[in-house]
Amino acid sequence: MVTSGLRPAPRRPGVNRRRFLRAVAGSAGVLALHPTAAIPPPAVKRAAGPTDADAKLRELIDAHRPSRLARLPPQFNARVGAAHVDGKYCLSEQPFLLEGAEKLLALGTRLGKFWFMPDGVAKDYPFHSDWGRYTSPLELAHSEYFQKLFALPFSTFILEAPLPANNLTQITQDFYELAVYLYDLFRDRRVTIIIQHWEGDWLLRGRGGETWNPPPADWRPRCQRMTEQLAARQAGIATARAAHGQGAQCRVAHAAEVNRVADLWKGIPTMTEHVLPGVELDLVSYSSYDGLKDGVTLWKCIAEIKKHARTTGLFGPNPVYIGEIGLPENEQPQRVAERWDEWFGALLAADVPYVAMWELYCNEFNPKRNPRPPAPVKNPNDVRGFWLVRPDGSLSPTGKFFHDLWHRAATEK
Repeated sequence: MVTSGLRPAPRRPGVNRRRFLRAVAGSAGVLALHPTAAIPPPAVKRAAGPTDADAKLRELIDAHRPSRLARLPPQFNARVGAAHVDGKYCLSEQPFLLEGAEKLLALGTRLGKFWFMPDGVAKDYPFHSDWGRYTSPLELAHSEYFQKLFALPFSTFILEAPLPANNLTQITQDFYELAVYLYDLFRDRRVTIIIQHWEGDWLLRGRGGETWNPPPADWRPRCQRMTEQLAARQAGIATARAAHGQGAQCRVAHAAEVNRVADLWKGIPTMTEHVLPGVELDLVSYSSYDGLKDGVTLWKCIAEIKKHARTTGLFGPNPVYIGEIGLPENEQPQRVAERWDEWFGALLAADVPYVAMWELYCNEFNPKRNPRPPAPVKNPNDVRGFWLVRPDGSLSPTGKFFHDLWHRAATEK
């Protein structure tokens, strides 16, 4: 018997940052505003500078650097992986989604993050592909290329699904049907599937990446609407898990993603402080670019998210993971391995359950190239350098760092 008024799931087929934001947020962020809830005002400005405890925190982070650990954490290759979406080049004539997925597996990871957008999938994975038209997540899950992706030996799939602004009941139904299908598909396989959305603070703020300093007059209704949308997604997935998860080896979970955590130290409204406390979630993803000043800042941002989040307990006491982390090597070529080692010291010290590096093939053109070169590009200087693998197929310094860790983890078993 299905509860919560949900229809049984039918057995039928049902980015770059700027394009994604245009598609799902519109020109004014998350609209369809509801009456203002009891959302607290922005906090008094707080100092984010050094504290007396920072020296000890640095010692903790340094002790957890991969370069100083005798062994990497268990299941490292299932917990640390990379995203593949909207790369500006390809290395074969395979369908682009599958080329990238197989490249990740060949590098040694068993965690892949993929964009799961019914309206935008043909733009996200364009090369050597013939996508159909899809009106729901369930239909996209039944597509030929995602069927082949799901058959690959990943231990963890992170699927970036849109945060729709339509009817809340329909949101719940759509994510319930998707989760039921995934439980049926993976029932006898030890795999975790996490469904999340893209950077929520930018979705709140709108197309232009507004600073919200000062915030707009309607910031509270925007936060309230996002809280309701996340609750609707969570309800669909949690209901499917309760009805279909018993006895299954797989696990289907829901996450929300924050990305401007450090703004709350400036008294600016954030998703961390003004959305997360209002909804219970399985996980919280952190797109962590604002925390990459150093390991201490990254650790503090994760701790701040943990302080505000309400979670189901499905992932224990550490429900905050890293949904994006990366650096543009063509613009920041200095100390690449050293920075990754420090960031990982913070992530392992914080015991994050998952890390999704940004990304396999670079998705951002070099802004100095005018006119912009056509894709697929061949010259590594045509892109910014968010990559594991360059257009010529060679590993970048970041790629070498991750490949060495994945190889090390595999040999430590």
